[in-house]
Amino acid sequence: MRKFLLVFFLVSFSKNYAQTDYTSVYNSASIISQAESLRDNKKYDEALKEYYKISKTDPKYLNAQYEIGLTLSAQEKKGELKTLLEDLYSKGKMAEYPDLYKMYAVFLSNEKEYDTSEKIFNEGEKYLPNSSTFLYNYAILYIRKKENQKALDLLERIITNNPNHALSHYLLGVMAFENGKITEGTMALMSYLAIAPTGQYANEAILTLNANFGQNYLTENKLIFSKSGDNFEEIETILRNQLPLKKVYKIKSNIDDKITRQVQAVAEYATEHKMGDGFFETTYIPWIKDLVEKNQLEGYSYFSLLSMEDKLGKELNKQKKKITSFRDDYLLKDFWSVFAKRKLDIFGNTEDVIVTIRNEKPFIIGPQINGEFHGKCKYLNVYGNLNGELNFKNGLLDGQQKYYNEKGILNEEKYFTAGKLDGKRTTYYENGNLELIENYKDDKLDGISTSYYPNGGKNCEVNFTKGVRNGTFICLYETGTKKIEIDLTDGKLSGKYNSYNETGALTETYNCLNDKIEGNYFQYFDGKLLKSEAVYKNGVIEGIYKSYTPNTALEKENSYTLGNITKSTDYFENGKKSYEGLYNDKGELETYSFFDNDGNKYFEEKYKSGELKSGVQFTSNSPKGTEVNLTKKSFEIKNFDGSFKIKGAFEKGKRTGEWNYLYSSGITSLNQFYLNGKANGISTNYYLNGDLSSKYNYINDTISGRYETYDGNKVNQIYNYEKGEQNGPFQTFYPDGKVSTEGFMVADNVAYDKFIYSQSGNVSMIEHYINNYLVNRKTFDAKGKLENEIDYKNKNEKFTVSFQNGTYLKNYEMTNGILNGKFSALDKFKTKITEAEYINGKVHNVYKTYSPLGLLLSERNYYCGKLNGPSKHHDYAGNLRLTEEYLFGIENGKTIRYYHNKSKMMEYSSVNGSTEGETIYYNQKGEALVIIGYQNNIPRYFIQKNKTGELNKKVIIENQTAEISSSYPNGKIAIQFTFNKGNINGKFIINNNEGKPEYECTYKNNNLEGERIEYYANGKPYKKENFANSDFEGKQLYFNEDGTLIADLSFRNDELHGNTLIYTAGKLTQTKKYDSDELVEIIK
Repeated sequence: MRKFLLVFFLVSFSKNYAQTDYTSVYNSASIISQAESLRDNKKYDEALKEYYKISKTDPKYLNAQYEIGLTLSAQEKKGELKTLLEDLYSKGKMAEYPDLYKMYAVFLSNEKEYDTSEKIFNEGEKYLPNSSTFLYNYAILYIRKKENQKALDLLERIITNNPNHALSHYLLGVMAFENGKITEGTMALMSYLAIAPTGQYANEAILTLNANFGQNYLTENKLIFSKSGDNFEEIETILRNQLPLKKVYKIKSNIDDKITRQVQAVAEYATEHKMGDGFFETTYIPWIKDLVEKNQLEGYSYFSLLSMEDKLGKELNKQKKKITSFRDDYLLKDFWSVFAKRKLDIFGNTEDVIVTIRNEKPFIIGPQINGEFHGKCKYLNVYGNLNGELNFKNGLLDGQQKYYNEKGILNEEKYFTAGKLDGKRTTYYENGNLELIENYKDDKLDGISTSYYPNGGKNCEVNFTKGVRNGTFICLYETGTKKIEIDLTDGKLSGKYNSYNETGALTETYNCLNDKIEGNYFQYFDGKLLKSEAVYKNGVIEGIYKSYTPNTALEKENSYTLGNITKSTDYFENGKKSYEGLYNDKGELETYSFFDNDGNKYFEEKYKSGELKSGVQFTSNSPKGTEVNLTKKSFEIKNFDGSFKIKGAFEKGKRTGEWNYLYSSGITSLNQFYLNGKANGISTNYYLNGDLSSKYNYINDTISGRYETYDGNKVNQIYNYEKGEQNGPFQTFYPDGKVSTEGFMVADNVAYDKFIYSQSGNVSMIEHYINNYLVNRKTFDAKGKLENEIDYKNKNEKFTVSFQNGTYLKNYEMTNGILNGKFSALDKFKTKITEAEYINGKVHNVYKTYSPLGLLLSERNYYCGKLNGPSKHHDYAGNLRLTEEYLFGIENGKTIRYYHNKSKMMEYSSVNGSTEGETIYYNQKGEALVIIGYQNNIPRYFIQKNKTGELNKKVIIENQTAEISSSYPNGKIAIQFTFNKGNINGKFIINNNEGKPEYECTYKNNNLEGERIEYYANGKPYKKENFANSDFEGKQLYFNEDGTLIADLSFRNDELHGNTLIYTAGKLTQTKKYDSDELVEIIK
């Protein structure tokens, strides 16, 4: 069985790989921008294709859905639009992107589904109580429903909060005229024409104002325009008696028409109106009065008619200077401070405030003195909701400032004095926890600055003096243990630099002087075992730099003189030299040599001034070397035995075109393309068996675009790169192609929501991340119903959570929301599933898992999340199956595979992850059957039994291909299998001395395929396992020696899936149901 541990669970939209565009960079902002441009140019279908590229895990997904809605609306595809909106509504997505409420409600209103529309508007109002466009469309609905009073109330509410919403002024004015309120209507339409003289309804507004007020708009009012105040009887009488239309009434405009006369009459009246508390008088009278008092009425009379330029062009052209003067000298200077002034509630106090506008929407609302904000103000977001509480003094930020996210949660507090940061600044994560505390003085950091983890606990802390770091910079793990400590003086490294792992062991240490490393430099695996060492002088290495593997073998050795490298040497896993570089006294590379596992130099590159100029090929047939001309396009590097290692081409000393890199077996390991010496284009990696490993795109040596990884030539992970970083959606897949996880990454970190799916397709978990930290997890039962929601915020406790309706439970110990201490999982009958220990979120010490039978399945030792020490694996019936040894995550030592009777089946040794030395296979009696000699993972020879049964017949393996076999003295085959270019292929059998099978299976390209059977000595099967690409697939059966069943386990995609039947003395005693490795039901 092979399990892939998928660390970054990565992305895709199309699985038609032959047509995949690996060069396309996923950037949601660019995609949406491109789509908007296409829509603006009425290329609707092309726009939709772009919008559909936005992954559902992208935080901009709902934004894209909204844009899709706009596009479908433009295409008049009502059916598709309705389906889209109904789906988003039914899934509860509209609350996450409230503009969707507006779109859905407006759609329903347009379709005359008024009651449903009102329901959606009512729900959306919880999120958009101050959105002018939302409330305006809500008002339109009520007009359609003939509930005009509700519409009127909404319009006045809009205008109160947003004086810049022209359509509300217009519609309110029209409603006023329709109800005989000619003064109110005139003031509202005057306001509309002041802020939108060429607006959508400017012509209609002019025509309304140009009608004779004495003969029109005589309908009796049935609405409440104001609950008090707004007594306009005097001007109403004047207008109804048509006095302004008489010639004796002198107008202040060269355009003499009913509109100029009637508007002037209302305007002049405004200067003498006795103010009350009515809506219209408090909203409109002040600016109209100011207009007259500043002698701008004439300019307004022309400016308000700009939409009629096609009819009044000559007359308006004559008044161009006055129009310009009105705009520049009044509208852009004095108008807004009067027009946008109103009494509003500011944090519990009713005050005279000014509503300022940015991007045509309310921005800051607060009191002003001499045109500058002074006092406490509201800072609004695009929806008109509170984005911050600001304090001003004479137009400058002064005092405490608070800022909120789109959900209304506090995310920042800071203090200013006279416009400069002064005092404490605090930021908060979206879950409300502290993110950062800084201290400022005169706009510069001064004092202690402290950062925190999303789930609680201090992260890093350092002192600042006048914006410069001073003192010891300390970072901690989530659990509070020390992670890093660095001494700084005046912003420069000065003193110790120490880093520690989760156990508190020192992993890196050196000293600095004036920002440069000085003296001994050490890295450790565990605070004891050396990982690398060097001596620095004045910031550069002096002498030898060495790095080591976990088994203390030399990994790399570099020599330096006066800060310049003179020699570099790399070593194979088995300790033999692999590469060697020689440099001149300037530190420029002169020769770079390649060696094989036998120590033979097979190629040497020669450089001049850092540029590759020529090469020398060495082979067994030409040990003195043959010059390789790099001016030729075709280029090859061969192994010492003459087989090809690399094939490519050079142009002017730089790699160009297609390059192929081969394993020692001759199988391609990498296919890559170059341009001007840099990787450009599609790169394809292959496993040792020739199967696809990964596929991705390069731009100038930087990964950019789609990145795919494979297992069994099937995509198992897809993610996206932008400028060398993982950014965008990701997905992982089950072996059968179904999605197993999907989420989103930002700068190589998991962000937002990650979805984990069962093989049935249901969501099994939703995890929410902040800065790569898991802060919340929702779990679902097998039917997809929400079962648990675990909030890790400030989680400092032992607790238990049950799953699948109590079928099993997990016991946690956490510190600041991260596993720290004992962890266990048990089924409802107390049968063990898992036992482990964690330190700061990483597995540490022994990790045990148990089979469905409650028997030990694996026992592995870890050090800070890395395998370290002996590991034991048992089969599902509890018998020891495999032992292996690790050092800090790398296999080192003896690996032994066992038969059910505890005798060895096979053993080999690993050196830094590489198979080295002799691998021995045994029969169940412990008799050695064949020996395979390995060097750096390559099979070099095998030793089989001679006619007397002794293992001494050595056969050289050519090109890693051979028929491996060994027979007993009686001629019966003892063991038989085939190597093909280093990969086991075909039937693999081990027989007893009677020629009967003890173990048999089939390999395909080094992967188990089909049935694997191990037998008892009596010839009956002990177990029958089924595989696909080395993954458990289908039935796995275990038997007693008498042939009765021990267990019948069902697997799919290498996970327990379906019924596991457990037998006692051949009788079924328990059934455990699994879904994607999760226990969901127990039946006894």
